[in-house]
Amino acid sequence: MAQWYECFDCRNLSPISDGDNQSPEERKCSTCGTTHGQVISHERMKDGLEAGVFFNIDPRTGKRAKKKR
Repeated sequence: MAQWYECFDCRNLSPISDGDNQSPEERKCSTCGTTHGQVISHERMKDGLEAGVFFNIDPRTGKRAKKKR
């Protein structure tokens, strides 16, 4: 499974491709470009989504996206 980069500055999660050969210390946020973050596993990201730690933002409204039925 793919890993994710959690940025502490802009509070975004971005997927890391399996072909990316950078070490965790060299990783940068794809949104803001800072290196102030951490690499997390897919399982931790999934658990965080279920617990409400991470959530989807609806780009039309800028607020949390509603769960699909």
